[in-house]
Amino acid sequence: AFWGDIALDEDDLKLFQIDTTVDLTKHSDGSARHTSGGLGEEVSSENATSTDHSDKAVKKDSRQNTTLARSPKRKEYKDEPGMDTHSSPRVRRATTSRAERIWPGGVIPYVIGGNFTGAQRAIFKQAMRHWEKHTCVTFVERTDEESFIVFTYRTCGCCSYVGRRGGGPQAISIGKNCDKFGIVAHELGHVVGFWHEHTRPDRDQHVTIIRENIQQGQEYNFLKMEAGEVNSLGETYDFDSIMHYARNTFSRGVFLDTILPRRDDNGVRPTIGQRIRLSQGDIAQARKLYKCPACGETLQDSTGNFSAPGFPNGYPSYSHCVWRISVTPGEKIMLNFTSMDLFKSRLCWYDYVEVRDGYWRKAPLLGEFCGDKIPEPVISTDSRLWIEFRSSSNILGKGFFGVYEAICGGEIHKDAGQIQSPNYPDDYRPSKECIWRITVSEGFHIGITFQAFEIEWHDACSYDFLEIRDGLTEQSPLIGRFCGYEKPEDIKSSSNKVWMKFASDATINKAGFAANFFKEMDECSLPDNGGCEQHCENTLGSYKCTCEPGYELTADKKSCEAACGGFITKLNGTITSPGWPKEYPTNKNCVWQVVAPAQYRISLQFEVFELEGNDVCKYDYVEVRSELASDSKLHGKFCGSEKPEVITSYGNNMRLEFKSDNTVSKKGFKVHYFSDKDECSKDNGGCQHECINTFGSYMCQCRNGFMLHENSHDCKE
Repeated sequence: AFWGDIALDEDDLKLFQIDTTVDLTKHSDGSARHTSGGLGEEVSSENATSTDHSDKAVKKDSRQNTTLARSPKRKEYKDEPGMDTHSSPRVRRATTSRAERIWPGGVIPYVIGGNFTGAQRAIFKQAMRHWEKHTCVTFVERTDEESFIVFTYRTCGCCSYVGRRGGGPQAISIGKNCDKFGIVAHELGHVVGFWHEHTRPDRDQHVTIIRENIQQGQEYNFLKMEAGEVNSLGETYDFDSIMHYARNTFSRGVFLDTILPRRDDNGVRPTIGQRIRLSQGDIAQARKLYKCPACGETLQDSTGNFSAPGFPNGYPSYSHCVWRISVTPGEKIMLNFTSMDLFKSRLCWYDYVEVRDGYWRKAPLLGEFCGDKIPEPVISTDSRLWIEFRSSSNILGKGFFGVYEAICGGEIHKDAGQIQSPNYPDDYRPSKECIWRITVSEGFHIGITFQAFEIEWHDACSYDFLEIRDGLTEQSPLIGRFCGYEKPEDIKSSSNKVWMKFASDATINKAGFAANFFKEMDECSLPDNGGCEQHCENTLGSYKCTCEPGYELTADKKSCEAACGGFITKLNGTITSPGWPKEYPTNKNCVWQVVAPAQYRISLQFEVFELEGNDVCKYDYVEVRSELASDSKLHGKFCGSEKPEVITSYGNNMRLEFKSDNTVSKKGFKVHYFSDKDECSKDNGGCQHECINTFGSYMCQCRNGFMLHENSHDCKE
């Protein structure tokens, strides 16, 4: 079922304070219209309908779920005139309270489906970076993680599950008109673990639902959550939340309110339904939900700095801070500590700052520092660094100060990865030059595919450009110099090395490019020919087997067998069973359609005939019909080892069908076909009495009591 833009599984349906007459599952058909409920959003059934329950998520999890921090149910506060909404007891916020729906470590692996444009992909990444910037949630491209989200386009339009489902992929659907930054950020809010704000159990203290203005059939979108299934974590109702519906969501008229804030400050009510950015309440709630350290931040600019709390006046005891530096994929990070003064202990046991080469605390350790010695510069191998500071001693130093810079280009030694223009998905910066030298494992080639490409156009690519060369130097053979708005074709190097250069001038800047590289193997060069029986054709990232003319691939996509069936217009020829002269294969169904010119007839003469057979030709057989349809005039159904007699069509078309079952195979058949003009079919061949067709000719014949005239056509007494 669906609840607005939220996909629900069986456990979710138990969460609502639902009147027994309401059934959410009935709102999952084509009449349901799904929207994120933001200001200015159009709700159209064309872009947000669902007609197939199996289409609502990639995988459903029907396990019995437990809950985290489940609080006892409180008294429901009714819409009572004069209620003081500012002095209500601790209220609940619409985030999940289920431990299993929290993404471990705040890491959310993702895959973007292949049907999205480069501009759409950029919006998805901008929305993910927005969540990363303000919380400790991290989105990473999926490698081998079991649980991950898939950006896709499903019949629900824009919709998502709430939190982590577990056990496989789960869909975040970005349908027509949903590919806007605020809507994607809203849907990602569901992924992180947020329900809609107006579904909180305490919502009636803060908003009034005007049910008579709701579109018929959409009332279920305004149901409330059960109190035990959400947890406020101390946060109050947030009118400004990106997860809140607008005042006229699912309204019968654009100027009719369905949700009305109860707070009224001198005639001004709070705005609800914004889809611009995370609110301060969204940020605070997400940070609590994922237990983000109170100290630290996510740094996304190409240059920046950070320092220990209180620097240079001394850091407090028992500090814990985490800084995450995230720059454009394909860039590296150079980190320099310009000041270092931490309590020094053996193995930096008490106070320390550690730097890890990745996006979380399990990434490889690049260094752990304490004391007053300035560390050497630290350089990441990829585009992210994790810096964690802890103090547990009572002897405190001044702290530390660090500066970082994104390094554009560099040496890359790995078998797969991403290259993106600086600052992607935002516009690249002016006067940039980046050179990447990519090396994969020996014995492989490099394949490069582009997901997005938008570089200032010039007919000679003289201003901004991406240049790729087949080797590691600027003198290596040129593969291509690219600019404009068309994605380059897939690229394959001739060795395991590639040189790439991106350059921009001082003026016009565009979104840039995003590309994947990977080691590419020529499977066809292996001793077994890629396992192909006949021909092997290498493709980027894979290969395929092909067959010689007259043969076709079998079900294993590697072996070849004689091509089966076809449309024949030649006057004379031979038809054989598939695999001839070897035994025919099992499970074959071949149809030959033989067509001759008008006035012609077709004759079949079998030279060899040996099929599995019984009296009724139940298993393997040949069926011959005049005309081409499967239900046209039947000449016969043949099997066994007895050759059929010569068969002649009634017209100028003939159908021959061969079928074999899944068991016994025999030698098969070889049949010759001949097309002969039926002179008698037109004007009786000019004969006065009877016309008899013969192969290659015809003859006239007279009735009893008459003899043929010397002209061979007329008859005389």
